Amino acid sequence: MKKLVLTLCFAAFASQAAATELVVGDQKGNARAVMEAAGQLSNLPYEVKWYEFPNAAPLLESLNASHLDAGLVGDGPLSFAVASGATIKAIQASQYLGNAIIVKKGSSIKNAADLKGKKIATVKGSSGQNLVFNALSKAGLPADSVHFVFTTPAEATLALDNGAVDAVATWEPYVSFALAQSGAEIAVDGDAFPVSNYLVATDRAIADKRPALQDFRQRLIRAREWGVAHPQAYAEGIAKLLRLPDAVALSKVKRENNAPVGDVALVRQRQQAAIDTFTQSGLIKPGLKADAVIDASFFAQP
Repeated sequence: MKKLVLTLCFAAFASQAAATELVVGDQKGNARAVMEAAGQLSNLPYEVKWYEFPNAAPLLESLNASHLDAGLVGDGPLSFAVASGATIKAIQASQYLGNAIIVKKGSSIKNAADLKGKKIATVKGSSGQNLVFNALSKAGLPADSVHFVFTTPAEATLALDNGAVDAVATWEPYVSFALAQSGAEIAVDGDAFPVSNYLVATDRAIADKRPALQDFRQRLIRAREWGVAHPQAYAEGIAKLLRLPDAVALSKVKRENNAPVGDVALVRQRQQAAIDTFTQSGLIKPGLKADAVIDASFFAQP
């Protein structure tokens, strides 16, 4: 009898999901590559339509405009978006270590303390800017110790190459590409400042497409776990999808980590830290709490 009930429940989910389409925004192969390489996009009981974005800002704009159901973003940009009124929640979290502050080869900047008074290119409200604030704080420097130049990730590395800025605060694959192609060096490594990489969804999608989102979330978790255990195979998928050199793709995979985090208390702690960082810097108004950004009910799912 119990087996029959489970069979009927799965059949009902499959029937409902078959008519569902999830529209997902990705950033430079953040999720799609590892899900494809891990075989987690095969035999889906719903359709997934992917859209690629260069960074979190336009992806979050598309989510807020309901052009997407879900997407992959960092905790800093998510804080910024929700503080600005976006109705979006994190439904899965992974540890992310791939941020970095990079400088030109031979630069006098060797650590966070050396950033004082320097020009740093990054995306406003990004995980890169979040890393700068955290690194400055750890070095005992105030947030206004540096001069930010806000630009796109690709333009930021160009600005570094031509000497328009002293450093760039960015993430993968931009970090590994700069290291390999222009000989850039890491002054501050994000592995000392773990943050969250999220699968987020709009409130509307959570209400209307929850079963499909739950299934997609579990597939992403399995894929992330596979990616950590099989970096070489994962890198091959990344290289193919993003047309990256093999060495850059492998460096990206190893630096990011992206191990799933199921402990919602730890997710809340890291999210609140990101919120507090942007609040203290004056970029968002006080009062935002991590619970307004995370849908804890998804983390209770088996």
